[in-house]
Amino acid sequence: MTSGRNIGSLLLVASVAALGLTLGGPATAADKYVTFAGWGGVTQEAERKAYFESAEKELGLTVREDRHGGYGGLKAHVQAGNVSWDIVGTGFAICERAVKNGLAEELDYSKIDTSNLPPEFVRPHYVGLWTFSYGIAYRADKYGDNPPQGWADFWDVKKFPGRRSLWASGRYVLEAALMADGVAPGEVYNGLMGDGGVDRAFKKLEEIKPDVAVWWTSQGQAMQLIRDGEVDMILLANGRAGALADDGAAVGFQFNQALLDVEGFMIPKGAPHPELAYEVINHSLKAMPQAMFTKHIQYGPTNPKAYDTGEISPEQAAKLPTSPENMPKQGIVSAEWYASQAGEDSLARFATFLQQ
Repeated sequence: MTSGRNIGSLLLVASVAALGLTLGGPATAADKYVTFAGWGGVTQEAERKAYFESAEKELGLTVREDRHGGYGGLKAHVQAGNVSWDIVGTGFAICERAVKNGLAEELDYSKIDTSNLPPEFVRPHYVGLWTFSYGIAYRADKYGDNPPQGWADFWDVKKFPGRRSLWASGRYVLEAALMADGVAPGEVYNGLMGDGGVDRAFKKLEEIKPDVAVWWTSQGQAMQLIRDGEVDMILLANGRAGALADDGAAVGFQFNQALLDVEGFMIPKGAPHPELAYEVINHSLKAMPQAMFTKHIQYGPTNPKAYDTGEISPEQAAKLPTSPENMPKQGIVSAEWYASQAGEDSLARFATFLQQ
């Protein structure tokens, strides 16, 4: 028989043991967590399935998720002084702007293996996780075996008749104009930063402006325009053109002279769990998670080893920006130019150009 004193002792021991597990025992996945802030939508869903679910299993932690709402949301969150995000996923241009304004931590690359990444995808404060390309999407049923091969063809309304559409934001449009005027994809930003380069781009835009049927203002609108045949050529992201083609639309995409842009991960200033953030970023850059990302959306990995995993078929690789076939055809977008005063002034000038 157990005495009342012994029962009390057993209860005390059990209570202390439970308290020890709570306060000083090994951390569980629920205790170890990072918070990722992204754009939401299909891209963040792909990040969850490819990067975060496997990170949770391999690293024994939880990845919580939020949305940042763009540069304004990131700036407001950090400057409020109570940062809850550990990783922010956004385009390189926004990352660069964040760096200029003191919103990003400098990365410790002894904790992130970037040995297989092209140097263009690695920056002191942010690193590239996936890529997307803006180029010419076109109606395959209109152009058949003779689709536009580059921006000179987009400008050539006699050889390639049809309705055109460009992005009203001006992003990637000045670059397209310079390529239409004979500038090589790899020299576009040298041109824009050189004497007279921006003026040259606007002069070329004057030529095509009367033939631009629609200046689109949202991604949904852009997809609808080319899907429904309201326009025959349009500046569009490869993944969106690919999604339309997969759904049965007669839409093709031209990687030649496309502009390859990069989605980066950065650690915001004051992040509460930077060490765990490094673990998740490092995991997400491994070849297998990078390859798995392409199964959920037609955007490309930044780690070329993803193409050696056997998870990306030759047919799928042909649709991705960083495949060995497609990457050399394109120009890489300059985040530094977009974040510079010259870049901001050029887009402001473009807004005025549209109103004239």
